[in-house]
Amino acid sequence: MLLAFANLVRPVEVTVTSTGSLVDGEMVPGEETTETANFIAIPITPAQVKNLPEGDYTAGDMKFYQKAAPRYAKGTVITLNGVAFEVRDIMDRTFEGGFTVYFARRRVA
Repeated sequence: MLLAFANLVRPVEVTVTSTGSLVDGEMVPGEETTETANFIAIPITPAQVKNLPEGDYTAGDMKFYQKAAPRYAKGTVITLNGVAFEVRDIMDRTFEGGFTVYFARRRVA
């Protein structure tokens, strides 16, 4: 499937937050690191919203396809054209097509 969209691959900014830790009984948040990765970004359509968990996504949220095994976790932030999306669900298609789909919801500031 990804071969049909090969011309849509574009670099996006990915922000990963490491796991926090306990220091003297208090939670210290993890550090954020930002990197660039190649994704195919396709909007979630109203027809697709019907088949997703109720209330989790709306039209305009995004699916990000990456030709790799799952590398990012839920909560990762993907920024495309200045708009931030938070990964909510991950679909591993490594053995079927060699790609991963990240379902991401637009972050509201």
